[in-house]
Amino acid sequence: MSLVLGVDAGATKTFALVADEGGHILGFGQGGPGNHQAVGLEPALAEIRGSCKEALVQAGVSPPVDFGFFGLAGADLPVDFALLTPAVEEMGLAQQVRIKNDTLVALRAGLKRSWGVAVICGTGFNAGGIGAAGQEVQLPGLGALSGDWGGGGDIAQEVIRLICRAWDGRGQPTVLTEMVLTALGLPSVEEVISQLYQSQFDYYPGQFDQRRLLALVPLVFEAAYGGDQAAQDLLVRVGAEVGTTANAIIKRLRLETTDVEVVLGGSVFKGKGPLLVDTVTQVVHRVAPQATIVLPEFEPVVGAVFLALESLGVEVNEAIYASVRASLPDELRPECNC
Repeated sequence: MSLVLGVDAGATKTFALVADEGGHILGFGQGGPGNHQAVGLEPALAEIRGSCKEALVQAGVSPPVDFGFFGLAGADLPVDFALLTPAVEEMGLAQQVRIKNDTLVALRAGLKRSWGVAVICGTGFNAGGIGAAGQEVQLPGLGALSGDWGGGGDIAQEVIRLICRAWDGRGQPTVLTEMVLTALGLPSVEEVISQLYQSQFDYYPGQFDQRRLLALVPLVFEAAYGGDQAAQDLLVRVGAEVGTTANAIIKRLRLETTDVEVVLGGSVFKGKGPLLVDTVTQVVHRVAPQATIVLPEFEPVVGAVFLALESLGVEVNEAIYASVRASLPDELRPECNC
């Protein structure tokens, strides 16, 4: 019986699964950020290693397993793969190791076939795709450096901009102001500005942790669903960017006239209300009218398991899907708010 390891390591968390060739999930492990660009190489590797070992222990399995597929945020350029591949291989977790950007494991988690396009909006933003002939397109995903905008970090920064402009009169009033002040536990927009300013310099006391800003993203969806114009405009802007990015990948893979699946992965797409996804759909259909927008049933780490199984020559069919559904840990089920 062959065993595989699937890993999804992102900017805020790392998940690992051990599964057998029948698709039964035997062990689950989780840890903190596994993106070396965000936290440094050694801390990222420590989170990846710890998550994998937790999954292996839960499965009652000693490494190495037969195949390990690692979807890693930060695996963007050839220099990243040159750095990460030997480091992961040296962990000794699997006899064979393959590393891809986490976009591709998210893509596989949502597809029912071998080709399609994915746009990921988590903490950051990235996109990629696989053509019908197997050719791959992957954006660099380096934030502003490579022209990206639309991830959770970008949205949070835009929320701060919106409430500042509402406060000083340059922007329209928005319910986001009170929502943000309550969420951050701060008394005024002036204090928000002061706290964020001071957090840029290590010589001010009581540093504000900017990671707290990510908690503002769900507030945009709440405000938009309640009819707030500023929040709605922001979600439409994000949706247009996601659709534009998907269309760029579709064109590069020459999939405009196909029924291409466009997988939307990442926590941003779990926000309340249909406005974001509806906007993406409208923009994509201008280029690829037959495209299907997919909100994946499975978390990206499950896509890593599928890719690991396929790397061993296992056909991922309905029986595999059923086994995965039946054995998923509670933390990875859609109804879990973990």
